[in-house]
Amino acid sequence: MTKQEFDTLLNKFEKGQCTPEEVHFLEEIATSNFEKNSDIGSIFNKKELQSEENRMWNKLNEELFSIPKKRIFIISKTAIQTLVAACLFLITCISFYLYNPRIFNPQIVENRALETRNTTNLSQNITLPDGSRVVLEKNSSIIVQEDFGQNNRTVILKGKGFFQVVRNEKKPFLVRMGNLVTEVLGTSFRVASDNQNKSIEVAVVSGKVSVYENSKKGVTKKMNGVVLTPNLKAIYNTENQTIQESIVENPILIHSNIQKSDFMFDEIRFGILRDRFKYFYGLDIIFVNRDIEKCLFTGDLSGLNLYKQLDVACSSINAKYEIRGSTIFIDGKSCN
Repeated sequence: MTKQEFDTLLNKFEKGQCTPEEVHFLEEIATSNFEKNSDIGSIFNKKELQSEENRMWNKLNEELFSIPKKRIFIISKTAIQTLVAACLFLITCISFYLYNPRIFNPQIVENRALETRNTTNLSQNITLPDGSRVVLEKNSSIIVQEDFGQNNRTVILKGKGFFQVVRNEKKPFLVRMGNLVTEVLGTSFRVASDNQNKSIEVAVVSGKVSVYENSKKGVTKKMNGVVLTPNLKAIYNTENQTIQESIVENPILIHSNIQKSDFMFDEIRFGILRDRFKYFYGLDIIFVNRDIEKCLFTGDLSGLNLYKQLDVACSSINAKYEIRGSTIFIDGKSCN
């Protein structure tokens, strides 16, 4: 390289016209000794070397070191390969975490579950791993925990569903809706949430269930609970966190062997009629005036629902009935 060629190279650098190889060449010269560089040392004598070295440093120092934003970085092929390998390794790690989260975060294993959503306009029948069945209504979903059946049988319901639970006394069946828990061994019941009224309703068809509030997430602490039997329901207010027990809107017969003739009565005492109703529907009836037990009733109550039957029976003796919570109260005058 001649002195003129070297000057031309510096001028090209100042104008930003150097090739990557030329820039790399100048960077090596700027960071090394002129005398040790064969390309430069051969074109200058010792006196000129010091002068040219100073001149070069004045030009390169400003471009390469003083103004970082103007510096041109040259990435070698090896550096590019290393960068690509690092990116691939990072992508692999992220993918492995997404598909194997339990290795990095054990808590995710406890929360893993399978969710089924009913987006159709019809009810959907679902069979759970233990054989229990759920009729999931439209716009509802059910989440089955990954550890279902290990210690207990826990599901999370959103919306409305009717459950027919296979009995297993060793492993209770739990239905969670927010802070409300419905616990059963084996029975059939309906659970429904009402977002408009901010309430959750649990109604029992058969068997017995325990409904209670779970005070803290992840902590089993039963509070403010009630036990429901057939034809009873519990309404949980999600705002004030209270549970109100009452009778379902349409009580059904709880025994399959009841005949039409069982509702035909001929001068039956009200005390015995009360016991029949309790057998038919599983509900408690209390006489405010105990003398009503001796009153007689004759009539055909077949084909009527419970409330119509009570209307007919009570009107025959000028009595009235009232529902308070889960109990029916009948009040009237004595029969002479």
